[in-house]
Amino acid sequence: MLATATLVWPVLGGAAPASAAPVPTQAKAALCTTAEWEANFRDCVDRLADVGQNIRDCVNAPTPSAPDQGLGGWFATRPEASSQPGVKGMYTEYGNAGYSYETYDDSGGCASDVIDPGSKVFNKIADGEIRIAAAIIGASNALRERAWDPRTMWDWADPLVEQATKAVYERVFSVFGIITLCVVGVYLLWRSRQSDMSNAMTTAGWAVLVMVAVTAIAAWPVRSANVADGTLVTTLNVVHEAVGPRDKSIPADRCGSLNPAGCKDNRPPALRAGDTATETMLYRNWLRGALGSSDSETARKYGRALYDAKAFTWEEAARIAANPATRPATVKEKQEQWMKVAEQIKQEDPEAYEYLRGARDSDRIGAGLIAILAAILFAMFDLTASLLVLLGFLLFRWAVIAAPVLGTVGLLRPASAGLRRLGNAVVAAVFNIAIFGTGAAIYLFAVDLVMSTPTIPGWLQVVLVWLCGVVGWLLLRPYRRITQLGGKDSTEVIGSAGSWHRRFFRDVRAASRLESESEERDVRVKNRNVLVQQTNVRPEARHEDPAQSGAASRPETGTAPGTDPPDAPPADAPAGGGGGSRPARGRPSSRRRPAEWTEPDVPVENPSYVIYRPDSAPAPDPAPAPAPRIRSEAR
Repeated sequence: MLATATLVWPVLGGAAPASAAPVPTQAKAALCTTAEWEANFRDCVDRLADVGQNIRDCVNAPTPSAPDQGLGGWFATRPEASSQPGVKGMYTEYGNAGYSYETYDDSGGCASDVIDPGSKVFNKIADGEIRIAAAIIGASNALRERAWDPRTMWDWADPLVEQATKAVYERVFSVFGIITLCVVGVYLLWRSRQSDMSNAMTTAGWAVLVMVAVTAIAAWPVRSANVADGTLVTTLNVVHEAVGPRDKSIPADRCGSLNPAGCKDNRPPALRAGDTATETMLYRNWLRGALGSSDSETARKYGRALYDAKAFTWEEAARIAANPATRPATVKEKQEQWMKVAEQIKQEDPEAYEYLRGARDSDRIGAGLIAILAAILFAMFDLTASLLVLLGFLLFRWAVIAAPVLGTVGLLRPASAGLRRLGNAVVAAVFNIAIFGTGAAIYLFAVDLVMSTPTIPGWLQVVLVWLCGVVGWLLLRPYRRITQLGGKDSTEVIGSAGSWHRRFFRDVRAASRLESESEERDVRVKNRNVLVQQTNVRPEARHEDPAQSGAASRPETGTAPGTDPPDAPPADAPAGGGGGSRPARGRPSSRRRPAEWTEPDVPVENPSYVIYRPDSAPAPDPAPAPAPRIRSEAR
């Protein structure tokens, strides 16, 4: 009897589940189309047949994760649009949750002898890859949201700016600024000796301007920073609304919802950009590892339902946080949805089900690598632009704090190099914020167009995204220096930070030289006489020996303007030489200046002196040679 019961009982016990086969057949007639799955997958999931108890005992559905869990969730923050009705994207609704790979239908269940246990290692590698990609995209989205809306990023710095600026103004500028003003007064008195009214007025006006500007900044430090923020944010919002990711509000004539607010897109441009990046760079690559393709019919119908089954929305996570007792029921509901969709995929597409189980582990590793590569290529330009914009807004706040310190010394115009550099850095930051904010909006618009074009292959989409970022960086490269506007060397600015005193004393030395030169000029004007320069030397003033004349009249450091070159022969000398002496070797006649007479630029006066030239006196007659001496015996 025991042996018979052992053989017969499994057959009798298995007859009951076999008799329940009409349930999937009845549900199959009411299945949704692909368009219905894409429009409202939750209603379509309710139409699927419930799985049997034997399937629940054989498989382990994945546990859903919260939007702020994991490596990617470290960068996630719930946006305001997630709690409002209207059009939402995957990043707005789910954050960075759900991007992971798990094995299904193989962990000690019905198919445990089919899947190689070693494949779990490869699945874990692929899981780590998709998680890293999710962290990169999450960081890019988080920085973009803060960069395009600095009020959410720098609100914590308002007390710091206010207290530090007022403390520096009261303890530094109000005390040492008086000393600097006294130095300015002494400097003006000293410069008054030169009768230079323009420089004196410039120095005094500069001191007044710096004093008024620093006092205004210290009186309203937070407002000064917020005025710059508001101006730039308004400019960037206009650009993003016109160029950035498009508004996806549904027109009223096509809105089928009873609530018109559900058809309106309440997302800011940064959040729309985050939805675009998440759906194109993460979700599509996750589908390649989960179902084998992101464009197949199975992926289009069941991909969103599978993703929703393994990820909590921001609203569901908030309900669980408010009432932790509801978590088990919510997790069980999500797991039931996963199993129902997985069984439907198993019947319609067995190959996709192999990917879902984790049997294609090597293909999952490839999908994870593509996800990391796409995330890095996308984030290269997007992260850089966001960081530069954030640095620009941070520079405004530090400039407000540093203005009283640099203004204390900058009251004196020769010592205002540090204050000028601060102003140059602020102006450069304004330009960088506007330029890189606009460039990021154009780049995201290009990414949206590339990734939403179905005729472009997936690999080519990734390459085009990278090329768009490279071109954007090359075009905006001259403006990448956040603290410079003219493209000067940053090391020179840092090295000359403490050189104001050298600049000051150099200005003093230049002023003293200017004063001495002015006095010498006055003396020369008083004692100026008529000086006539002859370009052609008169014959009676020349030496007889041309070589000696050239050597005697050759100056040590050059030739006076308007005279012949020292090696040139006289203007009226014959070409072949003359006078019985060897002519000096002259320069070619093409380089000889023509003889001309220049009229003096001073009134002609009768000179009261006579020029005495010793060489012009006639040479004495030579002494006669003595007669030779003749001895007496030889006479």
